Amino acid sequence: MKRNYIVKQVFILVIITFFTSSVFAQFGTLGQVLATGEDDAEKIFEAYLTPYANGIGSGLSAGWYNTAKSHKLGGFDITVSFNLSIIPTASQSYDAAELGLGDPANGLTVDVAPGSSPTAAGSKENGQQVTYYQDILGTDVQIAQLNLPGGTGFAYTPVPMAQIGIGLVKETDLVVRYSPTIEWGNGSKIGLWGVGLKHSIKQWIPALSKLPVFDMSLQGGYTKLSSINDLNFQASFYDDFADIVVDNESLYSGQEMILDVSNITANLLVSGDFKVICIYGGVGISSSASSLKLSGYYPFPEVQGTQVIVSDETALINPIDISIKSTDGSGTKPRFNAGLRFKFAVVTLNFDYTYANYSIASAGLGISFR
Repeated sequence: MKRNYIVKQVFILVIITFFTSSVFAQFGTLGQVLATGEDDAEKIFEAYLTPYANGIGSGLSAGWYNTAKSHKLGGFDITVSFNLSIIPTASQSYDAAELGLGDPANGLTVDVAPGSSPTAAGSKENGQQVTYYQDILGTDVQIAQLNLPGGTGFAYTPVPMAQIGIGLVKETDLVVRYSPTIEWGNGSKIGLWGVGLKHSIKQWIPALSKLPVFDMSLQGGYTKLSSINDLNFQASFYDDFADIVVDNESLYSGQEMILDVSNITANLLVSGDFKVICIYGGVGISSSASSLKLSGYYPFPEVQGTQVIVSDETALINPIDISIKSTDGSGTKPRFNAGLRFKFAVVTLNFDYTYANYSIASAGLGISFR
């Protein structure tokens, strides 16, 4: 119980430090994107959140190891690590005019202001203004207008975690990582779990098995992170464009954005373990998958005769359930890692850097009993 409390406090400290309420407020305004309709909202949500999801997925691939050497049977380590994914400049903005918004065949046209819009990792400034028009009896009637949401102003995704590694037979380690689900004042929740293995292959190669200091192993792991953020999109948004007939305002409470990100990684590790310093590195692959869901009721306008109406009957229900693709359409990425670990009695301190599509800087603090 005490350990879970400590882990929870570490997570809360990191999230408060790097993801303040003003940052998550950007996610709260995303509900307004539902004014564009389900199809267009999916396009905008995906463009906006893909770098954020990719950054989290990249961060989940890190922190698994700080040496290629396995524990003896019954040996163990407990490590708290902090992984910071670096989101490239090209992923910090998008042009909404290139998303193919609207449905001209059914008289729904869109005017997108020139320029670009920030992704979740982009600047805090509002994105492009998007205006929707519906053809009603030959006249284009404005039914919605909004500025696309600004970013967080933070082009990084921090992924803290705690894990324990336990030595099994045949120089094999079982690694388990976990964070209890935590929540804070604005309704956001986040938690993760993962499991991995590290197995020495040096023991099976005669030319290497007798070498001192040097170690080589194979490592693989799976991690899943789940986050929930409250949204707030009310019928009053349409005051200037539609007749609002809402009988049950409480219907629009409980709006949530649910983002699940998972990562699987496999690596070949090498290390040189000296008395105080360990030099380690790895080469491998990382594959991430993300899904985005919106739950709850969201007000939406419909054309009825010559009027634009917003009512409980026109609301969108659980409108989005999509898989988020990585930037270039492929979730599997090569990764190259190098780092240093310092050992002071049973206390370890490590730093490493991973070069990948979304590169990662990591640091860890732990205790280790070989």
